[in-house]
Amino acid sequence: MRKISIFLFIFIISIYSNSRADKAPISFGKVTMEELTMERYEPDTSAPAVILCNYGYFNSNDFEFTQVIRIKIFKKEGYDWANRAFPGYNKAMVRGITFNLENGEIVESKLKPESIFRENIVNERSRIRISMPNVKEGSIIDIKYTYSWIPSEWRFQEVIPVVHSELKMERSQYVTFRKNLFGFVPLTLNEDDHWIAQNMPAFKPEPYISSPENYLTKIEFDILDIHIATYYESVTKSWELLCSFMDEGLFGEALRHGGYLSSTAKEILAVAKSDEEKLKMAHEFMKSFKWNEYESVFPSNSNLKFVFDDHSGNSADINLALIQLLERLEFDVKPVLLSTRENGILSPVYPSLNKLNYVIGRVKLNDKYILIDGTEQYTPYYLLPERCLNYFGRLCDDKNSELIDLVTDLKEKQRVMYTVALSEDLIVKGTLSNQRFDYAALDFRKGYHQFTSEESYLESLLENFPGLRINKADIKNVDSIYLPVIENYDIIMNNQVDQIGENLYLYPMFYHRMEENPFKSNERKYPVDFIHNLDKTYIVNLTIPEGYEVSLLPESISMKLPDNSAYFYYQISNFGNAIQFSFKYGTNKTVFVETEYHDIKEFFNQIIAKHAEPIVLKKT
Repeated sequence: MRKISIFLFIFIISIYSNSRADKAPISFGKVTMEELTMERYEPDTSAPAVILCNYGYFNSNDFEFTQVIRIKIFKKEGYDWANRAFPGYNKAMVRGITFNLENGEIVESKLKPESIFRENIVNERSRIRISMPNVKEGSIIDIKYTYSWIPSEWRFQEVIPVVHSELKMERSQYVTFRKNLFGFVPLTLNEDDHWIAQNMPAFKPEPYISSPENYLTKIEFDILDIHIATYYESVTKSWELLCSFMDEGLFGEALRHGGYLSSTAKEILAVAKSDEEKLKMAHEFMKSFKWNEYESVFPSNSNLKFVFDDHSGNSADINLALIQLLERLEFDVKPVLLSTRENGILSPVYPSLNKLNYVIGRVKLNDKYILIDGTEQYTPYYLLPERCLNYFGRLCDDKNSELIDLVTDLKEKQRVMYTVALSEDLIVKGTLSNQRFDYAALDFRKGYHQFTSEESYLESLLENFPGLRINKADIKNVDSIYLPVIENYDIIMNNQVDQIGENLYLYPMFYHRMEENPFKSNERKYPVDFIHNLDKTYIVNLTIPEGYEVSLLPESISMKLPDNSAYFYYQISNFGNAIQFSFKYGTNKTVFVETEYHDIKEFFNQIIAKHAEPIVLKKT
């Protein structure tokens, strides 16, 4: 059965609907003098803004959802809350007013049509962005947004405090939807179709957190089925039904039309000498297309030839075209649907169409399955972008559905070597070599190409490393993505030695010394997520000047967390005027749960403590 469109579905419902309204806790456009004169939010005086009220109501009779939100701005850092984005569903209407107190009078500035921007995302999906006028410290922003559909989610908690958040969802005789409530801060009221949160604290992001979307208190909605008159359609009751839904819609249509890639496939087959070479060439070919930075599970057109001709498209356009090309190269390849890290974790149990915002491919190469993405310019075919490493995805075609682990064995791997000598005038001279592999190489390449030239990159390096001079630089393999990036420098380092009396103090990690623990809080509610494992090695070969000898060396030690989940080795030795030092640390698992937080925090404390121990030299 062909799927009914959102527009058609809403049109049919509107024929039978009898609209009615529900009383909201606030009235749009009616602010109080008390709200306008409010100078801070007492429970959290550091907050740059506060949501005074966020109210949402779904009217099942006319299938219309209305949201009214009122925001108080305290500081310039809160101005971003004046720029909002909403899903652009059918009959979407937005109104907005900025209120300011000027000379004791309330001044209104209404949102104008030229400050409302509608962006087409794909098919029936769009986005409405607004920029509220005349926003300043002390402003109040009122926004009312109405559209014909149910919300995909409702957030009771934000990164700023929320005084009152309320949602009412009437049951519909036409649509059944799943409600998934989660978060760490409980609600004031939690009923089947009515939820209230009061005095909700701001969510405070912490280092190495997967995404705030996984921990905010919020409720997510997904359509289970649609039933109107004699029409019935099941959408997300199972992953198999959801995959069938995808296959019969725009997603499946796009995958079935790949003839435009036939000539490209023939060119690759004519020169490739192995399956891996075919895969490399296909992956490199897709890099001739520019990703427009839109993340989407849906292509922008049912025929990707239009994207092919434009050489630009969203993430689904590029990755579905890559899947089509690999099919024509006779690979076993299937689409994998997922939610990116920023978008939050995809449940391994409950099917969700609204949560899906990305698609990659799973391809079989030499009896091994590889997850592949074609949007990034600086990745080899076997390296997924970090945004895709988000616990679980779903292999989805017209025949089956399979849970896919979105993990990687590849690491953020780095090898640093100093070969230097300390002169009598306390200047350190020698060479520095820095080799980066896999995710460390990817991060470097992306950062390096932000600069206009090698010279501008080196200037930035000198700014970040005070006292460093570079006499010669050789940076290799920046554009050879299947090789490690290698930096070789002839260097001079000043300000690396402290002289106290006749003793010299220096720290052997030089510019790679770790001085600050990323984990500062005493307690943590959320897992520590490193995305991928770490593997860092630092080696120093140091020659000290004649007339000096080692008075004190840091003690060599090693440390491991339980199950060798994290480790470091610190070894140092002295032979005559030569000092050899090596430090290595890394992780063997990417996620540390809340009960392991104190272990990983203390692990970094120990590293910092060792890095703070100097080598002491004295005159002979």
